[in-house]
This record gives sequence, structure tokens and C-alpha cells, in this order.
Amino acid sequence: MNFLTTSYLTIDDVPTVRTPSIIDFLEQRNIVPVMFCWGTRLEENVEQAVYALHHGAILQNHSWTHPHFSELTLEQAKEEIFKTEELLEKVYEKAGVQRPYKLFRFPYGDQGGAIREELQNFLAEQGFCAIDDSNFAEEDKFNHRDVLWTFDYQEYNIRPNSGFTAENVKKLVDGFVAKMQARDKGRLEKLSDKVPAENLFLIHDHLETEECCPGYFEAQIKMMENAGVVFVPPKAKA
Repeated sequence: MNFLTTSYLTIDDVPTVRTPSIIDFLEQRNIVPVMFCWGTRLEENVEQAVYALHHGAILQNHSWTHPHFSELTLEQAKEEIFKTEELLEKVYEKAGVQRPYKLFRFPYGDQGGAIREELQNFLAEQGFCAIDDSNFAEEDKFNHRDVLWTFDYQEYNIRPNSGFTAENVKKLVDGFVAKMQARDKGRLEKLSDKVPAENLFLIHDHLETEECCPGYFEAQIKMMENAGVVFVPPKAKA
């Protein structure tokens, strides 16, 4: 199969009761995900988080209550991060796994609005890293301490009566594939061993989406693999 591009896989809003089955699926495909933990869900599903760590996933911080950070004070924002960090460290300790680095993703990609600069300084002071985007296209380089993405499956929009279906996701995938093919027509022959990633994908672990579209997670990962995407182990910037 030709190679289209390399990508890191990130999964938001973990863990849930379904997380272990997602981990099993990814492990069979040698895909190492970064899983951004919603703190209150982590508190409710510690064993599922430990399972993920034991099977190679990398768990990171996605705030405690999943708020829009632009609606918080700086102190409230820090508390969202601190509280999740405290629990994450306990989960890593319980699993007997060493955390390789510290990453943070803002819910909704909301970097804080008026307090954005202060939050970036805070993340740096607390030892959070950026994802390694050294191989990304110039327009996709992030230059900050939180983790954004270059492709969002948007499968979280699949809800009863929303009008958004798996076919809409396929159209997004097709659009991404076309963009990659157009950017460098020669890339199909030269990406088999290229690391780090050229893209960063975002998908969610949502029970609500699973109810509406059973097997959505597995189907959407396979869709990208069939298009020639290779998921490579995540790296943080030194």
C-alpha cells in the first residue's frame, strides 16, 4: 500500500467503560495513542485508565470538568489543570508506569481568550511540553505549550436528529486525503519510515457516539489507514 502521510493519534475525553476495547483494537494495529483525560471521567474509571497504561497508551491532561477556558478566571483555570494532574499522577503510580512527559489539551481548543498568554506561561512553568511538530507543514506548526490538531474527525457531532452521520465523517476524510495528495504528489513513494508525524489526528471516546453509530471508532481509524495514513508513536518536543 502507498503511504499518504504519517500522523499521531490523539483521543479526547477518556476514559470510559469502552476504553479497554479501544485500546485492544489499537494495540492489535500497533498504534500508540495519546489519550487526553477528562478529570471527572478519570475519577470514575480509574481501572480503565490503568488498563490503557498497561497496554501502552499515554494518558495526559484535558482538564477536570471540560470547560471553556475563556470563561474562567486564571485561578479557576489553574485549578482545572492542577486537579487533573494530581489524579493522573496517582493513576500512573497505581499502574506502575512512568509518565514519559506532560501534555495538556484545552477542551474545544479554547486556549483561554484574555488569559491565554498567562496560561501558556503557566503550562511552561509546570513542565508541560509541546507535541513534536517539527515535521508538520509550516501552516500547521503550533508554537505553544498545549496540543492542538491538524485533522478532527468531528464524529462527536453524530447525535440523534443532528443530521450529521458517518457519511459526513467520510467526506471530511476524503477532503483531508485530497489535500495531502495535492500538497506533494511525490510523497506517496517516500513516507514509509518518516518519523515524527506530519499530522495530528483528533478523535473522541464517546459512548453517545457509539450508541448512534456502533463501531464508529474502529471504522474511522480503518478509513484513514486504508487511505494510506500511518500512525506513528507520539513524541514531545525536547
